[in-house]
Amino acid sequence: MHTMDTGGSRALVEEPGDGPPTRLGFRELCRVAPFDVFRDQLNEVFYPARVAPTGRAEEGVRPSRLTASRLGHLTLGLVRFGVDTSVDPGALGSYHVNIPLSGRVVTQCGPRQMLAVPGHAAVFTPREHTVLPGWSADAAQLCIKISPRTLEEELETLLGHPVGSFVRFGIDLDLTRGAGKSWLDTLRLVLSELENPDSLVHRSDRHREYLERMLVGGLVLAQHHDYEDELRDPRTPARPRTVKRVMDAVDAAPEKPWSLADMARLAEVSGRRLQQGFREHLGMTPSRYVRAVRLDRAHDDLVAAASSVAEAANRWGFVNLGRFASAYRERFGEAPSVTLRRIR
Repeated sequence: MHTMDTGGSRALVEEPGDGPPTRLGFRELCRVAPFDVFRDQLNEVFYPARVAPTGRAEEGVRPSRLTASRLGHLTLGLVRFGVDTSVDPGALGSYHVNIPLSGRVVTQCGPRQMLAVPGHAAVFTPREHTVLPGWSADAAQLCIKISPRTLEEELETLLGHPVGSFVRFGIDLDLTRGAGKSWLDTLRLVLSELENPDSLVHRSDRHREYLERMLVGGLVLAQHHDYEDELRDPRTPARPRTVKRVMDAVDAAPEKPWSLADMARLAEVSGRRLQQGFREHLGMTPSRYVRAVRLDRAHDDLVAAASSVAEAANRWGFVNLGRFASAYRERFGEAPSVTLRRIR
């Protein structure tokens, strides 16, 4: 087995074993498969991505392997290409953590970059362009895909109020010490439960969900992100119910022609007071929040290749395609047509 080398500390994560699969354990999907077969299976489990070999298999390098385990809120998998590879999934649409078990992976998410090696995991946000241009032939990674709603719910529980948009994490999570090592201990517990066919996780959905949420909540506490200062300040007041009421209504139907007057009536406050509340607790106006939610929904449609750019814009309340394209580029770093073309 490949294990993480953490500078003298005991092995932290091992590759999922080769034994018989369990109901919720790791299922082997590919081993020594043709590259296009491996790529298609990888995309089915994690994300639609451009995946291409950039070198040849080297003597002594372990062959390709892909295993996966899909739970309620998480998908976990072992990925090893066995050849130098470039992976470009674009905006992932989910939170991800990649934990190197061997080798090295050049990694970028938005403007943040790192060299992922054993002892340092990479954390990705849903809405920023992710690319791994240098996945070495000997690199194996444990990849964890996290439901966006689950992670944001865990953060909201800790904060005591909803979050206004996706959570932007720092990319480099040090697993060798402090909070990062503590989080990895939780992950090791989850993995051991999945690998053990007699564990409680296979008999109790409630226990499995508890472990999943413990892992997700631990990540929110362990890694740097744009809400961490608020988490560390217990004096931060909870978001007023008026703001949450409007957020919930917009989230449920962002395509509606929301005006400030409509939202103020819903919140039962003046338009000025509602704007004040949004600025205090979300750092944006109500109308900007509506636009952000609409852009997220349009992006989801394009990533799923469920509609054309014009259809996505119209469906979510954008009447001017030029303004839609400009706002989309500002939020996601690329034109909507580029997103759709890349996915297709």
